[in-house]
Amino acid sequence: MKQWYYLLLFAVFLGAPLHAQTINGRFVTSAYGWERQDVEGNATSHLRAYENVQLNFGTSDFSFHTNLQGSTDFSSEMHDDPRLRLFNAYARAKNLFSMIDVKVGRHAVFAGVNYGTIDGATVQARPTDGVEVMLYGGGLTPPTRSMDFFNNMNENWQIGAQVLLFLVQNTRIGLSYMNRHRESTPFYAWRPDAQMDMIPTLIDYGSRANQYGSLNIAHSAGRMWLYGRYDYDFNYERTSRAELAATWQATPELGLSMNVAHREPVLAWNSYFALLEASANQEVSVGVDYRLHPRVTLLGRFSSVMYDDENAFRASLGAANKYASVMYTKDVSYDGELDGFNLQFTYPLMQGMLTPHIGAMFSSYALAENLDKASTWVGVAGASVRPLKTLSIDVQGQYMTNKIYQSDIRAFARVNYWFASTLGGGD
Repeated sequence: MKQWYYLLLFAVFLGAPLHAQTINGRFVTSAYGWERQDVEGNATSHLRAYENVQLNFGTSDFSFHTNLQGSTDFSSEMHDDPRLRLFNAYARAKNLFSMIDVKVGRHAVFAGVNYGTIDGATVQARPTDGVEVMLYGGGLTPPTRSMDFFNNMNENWQIGAQVLLFLVQNTRIGLSYMNRHRESTPFYAWRPDAQMDMIPTLIDYGSRANQYGSLNIAHSAGRMWLYGRYDYDFNYERTSRAELAATWQATPELGLSMNVAHREPVLAWNSYFALLEASANQEVSVGVDYRLHPRVTLLGRFSSVMYDDENAFRASLGAANKYASVMYTKDVSYDGELDGFNLQFTYPLMQGMLTPHIGAMFSSYALAENLDKASTWVGVAGASVRPLKTLSIDVQGQYMTNKIYQSDIRAFARVNYWFASTLGGGD
């Protein structure tokens, strides 16, 4: 399997003409540091650094893409440091025979009910006007994003398809199917034998499986947008998700939105969690946006989640403009309640070269009816600097205090550099 995979990857890339090649990419250097108190009241410090590299090489029709990340913690030793993660590495051929696009390698696939990253191939075809078809399949990428391709392929694989129809004006109809299997991690546990003596026993649930089909329809007409979705779980033989949503711009100043959804727990077949009792929930939410002034918009949202024996609701109210926003949120559910306030402000200076931002958050919450309320304060300050079109620098600091952490200080810094170059003279 690996030999055929690399051969196909190489064949797609060799299809690129050797003239007028372009190379572009991005380097992102970042560091994340934090200091906090542990359960014994002692302060601990951490500093983790990251380097992200994205490189794209080829032409508009044939190209090769990579995205990887290296990281390590300079302040404490971790058993798996330094870490190297390969997010994608694939060859792409576009517009073959004026109708087919192909990706071969490690790449993300978002196709209706499917999501995730595979080590395999994706083929998209446009057989006729208004019809798009996608087929994909391959091994599952390891959760650690290591370079271990096709590890135990019999237990770690995914296939699927999607059909998009644009046959009705302003309407998109999507049909999708996904079948995913990932091996579970065996473990030992004490179990009784035939004589009822407790002995260590290997527990292996086998492959965890998810198999879904989905239908979704989106339609826009003037100031109205409508959306519907239905997902079916083939393994559990039940509806997994059903959703209806709509937005309506009633007047130039007034916008309304609505969403109604039914959701079953997303549980893999043969997983440990499938043994536990779980129930579905229903959610209804409505929203309103009102432009009080050309520069000020009022926002309101209300949602209610209904379980078998309990209900929960969230309400939020606020105002926003181009540079600032203020929001109040109220959450009430079976596991407690919360009142939260959020303030954000940003303003570009020096023709956008410097953009400082500040934020403050306060929340008062109780984790159960019989517990006293606790509170959390959070302050955020930072800035984005862009001296060149190809270079940006971001810094941000955060301070938080609550009953658990007397002080939690975090800092983040990032440098982005973009580049692009053309190789070869072309025709």
